[in-house]
Amino acid sequence: GLTATGEVAQLNLQEARVERKFTVGAWPRYLAISPDGTRLAVACSGDSKIVVADALKGEVLYEERLIGGINIGHMQCSEDGKYVYFPWMVYRSNPITVGNIQRGWVLASRIGRVRLDGPAYREAISLDVPQMAIADPHGLAMSNDGNRLVVSASGTHELLIYRRPDLPFIGAGGPGDLIDSTLLRDRDVFSRVDVGGRPMGMAISADNKTVYVANYVNDSVQKVDIESRKVIQEISLGRTPEKSLARHGMELFYDGQQSLDQWYSCHSCHYNGGVNSKAMDTMNDGSTLTMKTVLPLYHLQQTSPWTWHGWQTDLQDAMHTSFTNTMLGKGINNEEARAVMTYLNELQLPQNPFRNADGSLTEAAVRGEKIFRSEQAACASCHNGPYFTDGKIHDVGLGSAEDYYNGYNTPTLIGLYRKVRYLHDGRSKSLEDVLTGDHAPEKVSGERALSREELSDLLAYLKSL
Repeated sequence: GLTATGEVAQLNLQEARVERKFTVGAWPRYLAISPDGTRLAVACSGDSKIVVADALKGEVLYEERLIGGINIGHMQCSEDGKYVYFPWMVYRSNPITVGNIQRGWVLASRIGRVRLDGPAYREAISLDVPQMAIADPHGLAMSNDGNRLVVSASGTHELLIYRRPDLPFIGAGGPGDLIDSTLLRDRDVFSRVDVGGRPMGMAISADNKTVYVANYVNDSVQKVDIESRKVIQEISLGRTPEKSLARHGMELFYDGQQSLDQWYSCHSCHYNGGVNSKAMDTMNDGSTLTMKTVLPLYHLQQTSPWTWHGWQTDLQDAMHTSFTNTMLGKGINNEEARAVMTYLNELQLPQNPFRNADGSLTEAAVRGEKIFRSEQAACASCHNGPYFTDGKIHDVGLGSAEDYYNGYNTPTLIGLYRKVRYLHDGRSKSLEDVLTGDHAPEKVSGERALSREELSDLLAYLKSL
């Protein structure tokens, strides 16, 4: 999946070339092919949907929406080719309170399945156990006899081992907010295996007895015996990096146990330090139900002040606020706050696919930069400097009567191409919507509306940042 362009690429491995591409939707991170090779399932987290395509023709057949879905994980098709299974999280658009978190009304974890043989409403089960929830389900693997399904819960450092035929999948109207209580009565139907670190991708052995787990934090592959539910071997992938301040910060960032009853981590909303596809209500803007898009954490120390309204001017205080007010956890000390800040300061964006191979601007982007800096568009009047922000608060006519603070902090434009929702409340679903809608240059500080050619070039430049 090509996450920047929303496409799937089919590769010829023998000739090392791309045979074709086709559009599926935003952020197609993970894919699965049916056993007979005719169906392709694609997890598009940016659009909260599963796409089923004809793998031979490269054509989308149908899609199934996951309401509130974020962070769809690894996928695997059933041995009979009827279903594709996957874990994901769901954001339920409710304020962050103790009661809402514990009911599963803020963020929650699911396993879902979608039919591969024709459109049908998705089926799902809830994973979260009261007072001991599941954070950041990521990997999924199934035994070749169809009896076992294993999920890696990367935020709670564990494997979830299920007896698949006994899973109470529910379609329309379900699942419930919390785990089905019947799953808690038999350890063979559902059990949790603490493996430490950050378990990610997995594979089950051909004899269905062992799960091999790629553990990101441990820099190892772990062998877990399915019957005894124990780690029986840990295979090092090389010298483990020293426990630096940044590495400690990384562990805290991905740790769901930092939140109330371990429901979610920093990563749950700031996916790998970036964004997700939802506008969310964290109440750190002083008001309730004034939804805001999640801001990326790249170049954090260089882009003060923080939050959409720019009220936060102390980054260390912001770290404490996130762990105590947003995650409602036990909080972190000053050394841990510095560790998270150090880790975030080391985050780097991948190579921009909208630039030339050598990193230079395309011809269209060069023209677009001139428009960006011109008086006609006047984008650089606020989005200036190396990080494309003046660090000031502006009233651009997009405020709400419910907002506690007036005006909005100029956001950095670096990595803009990675977003799927724009402006503070996510009202714009594309960059073109931003530039032709409520935040069009002529409505902010530009002299006039842009022509189609100018708009196209400006978009090329913005995507290149």
